[in-house]
Amino acid sequence: GLMGAALLTGNLASRTGRYKWMTIACAVGSAIGLGLLSTIEVTTSVQVLCTYLFVLGAGIGLGMQIFILIVQNSFPDREVGAATAANNFFREIGASLGGAFVGAQFTTRLTDLLSERMSALGPAVASAMGGGNMDTNSLTPARVNQLPDAIHDVIVGAYNDALTPVFLLLIPMIVAGFVTVMFLKEVPLRAKLETAE
Repeated sequence: GLMGAALLTGNLASRTGRYKWMTIACAVGSAIGLGLLSTIEVTTSVQVLCTYLFVLGAGIGLGMQIFILIVQNSFPDREVGAATAANNFFREIGASLGGAFVGAQFTTRLTDLLSERMSALGPAVASAMGGGNMDTNSLTPARVNQLPDAIHDVIVGAYNDALTPVFLLLIPMIVAGFVTVMFLKEVPLRAKLETAE
């Protein structure tokens, strides 16, 4: 989805010179994809999950290269390199901070859910989990699959219930981006290099 949409928008922008609608579609498509992912359950089929991921990828792909194009088109030729580098730098900073925020939200919620749900199972859990010393880092798929069904279901459910709200947490950021791109001025794409002065 991401690659297909990025190729499509790059082609359309170069042919038509119009790109603002792509940034708006990027925000809408990304929000829809995140909303769909927030509805997944343990029983959601792989095909449905892949469809939701495709929608999110296509939404991101609609704007991924267009935002770079906007930056490069907005600066004089002599500043394009610095502007592109700054764009990439701040994109990486945002990804790092966003990843840390999302990871912290997921981990905190997962730890709370596992503690709450495991304690509700009683003393049998302690022996099955090695004396009650449960380390979430050791919960590999292979280990979880070897656990008794009751514990397996609690762990899988906790992972699902910790992950899905994270997608909803991202939607306000997409809405902020949507509002921002509404004010974007569509400047005609330059067809040639500037002449040296």
